[in-house]
Amino acid sequence: MTRTSEVLAKTNDYLRLMRFKYTDLEKLSRLKILSDYYNTMRENASTEVFNVDIECAEQLSKDDLVLPLKVRGIFLTEGRPKKKFYTRRELEKAANNPINLSFPLALDHKDNEADKIIGMVDRIEYDSSINGLRWWGHINSELHARNVIDGAIKEVSVTVYSTSEYTNENGLEGLDLTFKELSLVWEGACLENKLEVDE
Repeated sequence: MTRTSEVLAKTNDYLRLMRFKYTDLEKLSRLKILSDYYNTMRENASTEVFNVDIECAEQLSKDDLVLPLKVRGIFLTEGRPKKKFYTRRELEKAANNPINLSFPLALDHKDNEADKIIGMVDRIEYDSSINGLRWWGHINSELHARNVIDGAIKEVSVTVYSTSEYTNENGLEGLDLTFKELSLVWEGACLENKLEVDE
């Protein structure tokens, strides 16, 4: 190594050390400035007090609607609402059929549209005093529950699957009844049908 190379190497080492030193000093000086700033702010700090009134809304309407709304009624009695005659014997048999334990409560027989299913028929029973089927169920939709409470909708109509037999006494009779759905309707075919709130 020549003398010039040795001097240059030492000079470079010195400069590296000085850059390191000044870099650290610069960092430390910035931290000192920040520290002084926050100390100054702390000395001159003031306290502000805010008074806040919190408001909340209270609705004063009398609203005792609880969903699901329990409902009941009559949906099919002995007779011929349309083409087939339904005997009390077949109605009583249908009430004891396990398939008829529960089925959807719909709107206007639109049982293929998911948003038209508004609840369920929970049970049915044969009532000999009316020669027909009584039902109990519930409505999950607030809109339709309120319409029933208001008396805007008072009737139901059932979709019945059955086989048929012709007899001399009643003509075409429906046998082995199963129920697909019960619908809230403006006017049902069975004259004795009924929809009301279950107290």
